[in-house]
Amino acid sequence: MNPEIFKDLLRFTFLLFLVAGISYGFHYGFLTYFQNDRPMDLVNFAYKFNVGITLLFTSTIILASEHLKEQLGFIFLISGMVKLGIFFYLIKTSEFDLDKSVFLHFFVPYALCIVVEIVFIAKILNRTNFSNDK
Repeated sequence: MNPEIFKDLLRFTFLLFLVAGISYGFHYGFLTYFQNDRPMDLVNFAYKFNVGITLLFTSTIILASEHLKEQLGFIFLISGMVKLGIFFYLIKTSEFDLDKSVFLHFFVPYALCIVVEIVFIAKILNRTNFSNDK
């Protein structure tokens, strides 16, 4: 394995957990301060799911970046749709009560994970040299 890929994987994992941890801390603090009667089940599920699935999909993309560099953008787009589909399927088949007031409970961890993912995929694509391919 290319040492640069291993470094990218470590940096991605560290940044993802750092950003998600800080965001979860603020999210938890905000909800317990302003809405202490609301359960945290959906927030906990949203953070665990988004961090886990982003770690799985993006790590796979980083590891496959040498061999599938022409397809990375398409793989990223497809993985985004798959993540949303799996999340909504799990939400619909669970006991979570969804309404407009809990939209941010899902959207905040999703958006943060997507931003971290985009930063790393763009970094890989910018570093990739397409002109020397045969």
